Amino acid sequence: MNNSLGIYVHVPFCLSKCAYCDFYSLECIDAKGGEYVDKIVSEINRWGGVLNNPPADTLYFGGGTPSLLKSGQIKAIIDGVRYSFSLERAEITLEVNPGDELSDFFAEVKKAGVNRISVGMQSANDNELKYLSRRHSALQVKKTVTAARAAGINNISLDIMLGIPGQTKESLKQTVQFALSLDPQHISAYLLSLEPKTPLYKNKEKYVFPNDDEAGELYLYTCELLKKAGYNRYEISNFAKSGYESRHNSKYWQGADYLGLGPAAHSFINGKRFYYKRDINKYLASPTEVFDGEGGDAAETLMLRLRLSSGLNIKDFANKFKLTDIKINRLIKKAELLNKNDLVRLDGMVISLTDKGALLSNAVIGEFLNCLG
Repeated sequence: MNNSLGIYVHVPFCLSKCAYCDFYSLECIDAKGGEYVDKIVSEINRWGGVLNNPPADTLYFGGGTPSLLKSGQIKAIIDGVRYSFSLERAEITLEVNPGDELSDFFAEVKKAGVNRISVGMQSANDNELKYLSRRHSALQVKKTVTAARAAGINNISLDIMLGIPGQTKESLKQTVQFALSLDPQHISAYLLSLEPKTPLYKNKEKYVFPNDDEAGELYLYTCELLKKAGYNRYEISNFAKSGYESRHNSKYWQGADYLGLGPAAHSFINGKRFYYKRDINKYLASPTEVFDGEGGDAAETLMLRLRLSSGLNIKDFANKFKLTDIKINRLIKKAELLNKNDLVRLDGMVISLTDKGALLSNAVIGEFLNCLG
């Protein structure tokens, strides 16, 4: 793991809110877009000074819908990060929603430095997209990917959602096959989470959702299809061709430092966690960090490492946190037991989750956390 910083920029603007989304966003941009970008650039400069201008090797634009910004605004942010944090050999990711004419936009942001896009596809089934209040069609996803490649952006990730109302094994297979036909370098496959206060949650009685067992089957089926197609599950919900794992998101799971800018953005710097409140007006007036506790202890490290297919090296973990022989033996015996149930692999002193274990990750990781008590 290198020591370079990861930087996340939250862009809290959307044309409309999706029925399932609990991320902080506003259905506007014209009134605040320019002011917001100016504030982000100012904060980049301020944090560069606070942190003594460390190198950064990833920059991630998330949202919201970052592609609603003008290409010049994205360039201004990238230039600001490059000035304050160098950005040498960086992975620069931009989340985009399909549906708009993006050919010129992609050409311009490519010149600015964007070399990876993450496309919010979710499904190739137009009825499922309607349940999610998505504005695009499967055809528009294809056009977006084609336009990005024509502009020279060849590192492409697609999002797939599992457990959508009405989703079946067959409709999921069609979505996965459609995604594979676009030959992306990376695929994220998330189980739908019903978040309180979202329209989908409030109207959940109107829809027929896959039950827990059915949703689990959909996840395992996705793992099977993607593995056959050459995609490695390197994290519970993330799959990639070799060498195309998300460098930025990997920092979260590896316990590396990252700086988040914008309302609702979280950071982890020098063992401390902090975030900004979900309020754009307060952020524009005076960005104030909210301390969120210490990070990087043994329990957190275990949880994060077990999310990764590379797993947890018991020997390295024990040395770092000075575990007693009793706790080390507890971890090994627990791994041996769960291995018999096909929930974990135990390769020498390395524990990692199987696909079945990844599906039940909360419970499995909880078993290992109990070994630290």
